[in-house]
Amino acid sequence: MKKPNNPFLISGYQGSSYFCDRKEETQSLINALKNGRNVTLLSLRRMGKTGLIKHVFEQIKSKKIKLIYVDLLHTTDQAGLVKEFAKATINQMSLGAMKTSIQKIAQLFSGLRPSFTVDPLSGVPSVEISIQKGQNGVRTLEETFRLLEKNPTPVIVAFDEFQIITSYPEKNTEALLRGHIQHLNNVHFIFSGSQKHVLSSMFADARRPFYQSTQFLGLDPIPSKEYHAFITNHFKNEGLTIEKEEIEFILNWTCQHTFYIQYFCNRLFDLRKADTKTTVYHAVVKIFEENETVFTNYRTLLTSQQAQLLTSVAKEGWVVKPTSKEFLTKHRLTSSTVQRTLPALVQKEFLTLEKEGYRVYDVFLGRWLAENY
Repeated sequence: MKKPNNPFLISGYQGSSYFCDRKEETQSLINALKNGRNVTLLSLRRMGKTGLIKHVFEQIKSKKIKLIYVDLLHTTDQAGLVKEFAKATINQMSLGAMKTSIQKIAQLFSGLRPSFTVDPLSGVPSVEISIQKGQNGVRTLEETFRLLEKNPTPVIVAFDEFQIITSYPEKNTEALLRGHIQHLNNVHFIFSGSQKHVLSSMFADARRPFYQSTQFLGLDPIPSKEYHAFITNHFKNEGLTIEKEEIEFILNWTCQHTFYIQYFCNRLFDLRKADTKTTVYHAVVKIFEENETVFTNYRTLLTSQQAQLLTSVAKEGWVVKPTSKEFLTKHRLTSSTVQRTLPALVQKEFLTLEKEGYRVYDVFLGRWLAENY
């Protein structure tokens, strides 16, 4: 892979050199899949689930395993799921030359309409697919699973943001998928998602189709020791220095949340290449400047009481008991206000509940609120 201009990636995967730690989780995921166990992978958003999946795929890629990644984030119904699943499957299957591929797709998937297109910018040819008019995709879903099961080598399918299927207008999606998956022997699955309570319910509720059908794997923050070494080495490799105290500030300021660590380090690395005297506080200012318009708009989406509670939590960092007398008195809140607004802020993902208590979900937003209000 081509070396990135900035070693602190905030999107995509470019090899193990730019992937921090997760050794235990990587091995756990590989062991489960090798031994025929499907896995439910859950954590907060932007904690590194997709990166871990891509990293695991990189570790086990070979001609003996087919690896299929399906992002369901932007799907809104069963037809969208079927299209993304079929497209990802087709992209990983060896169907011959472009013209031959279109013919094979038409033969294998009776409900799909394949077409040959050329990217107007890159000139790269590709096959696009769409669900044929009058088809709901159920037959195509069955045909996709059948194709994967017949593959001569094992197949691993990763469904990212899998909890999205619970919002589809078709309420039988879980049962439909489970009905196919439970009969497969050659195909194993990773079900990944960031709405932990929704995903947990899907696989831990005895009334749901996927009950007890997977091994659970959660992602906690990467240990400070590992990130210290990762950050130090990448600055050093570019002839730049970063002090231990600066790294400790970054990890604390970002609540050791993977995306925010990567973004902060990406910004600091960029600034320090231009001026080696740049401090972490310069990076903080830049982050606030770049996000101020968005953060201000966030506040307009909330009622005054919701904004007050959100800001109060931001100032505390973590709040274990939001209805405690101490917290209410300090921030001039009432118990009834907190009880009414807290669930709404959690549902809208402005707040999240973790082991340490409640905190603002968007770490940068929390720091900005604490600094400015």
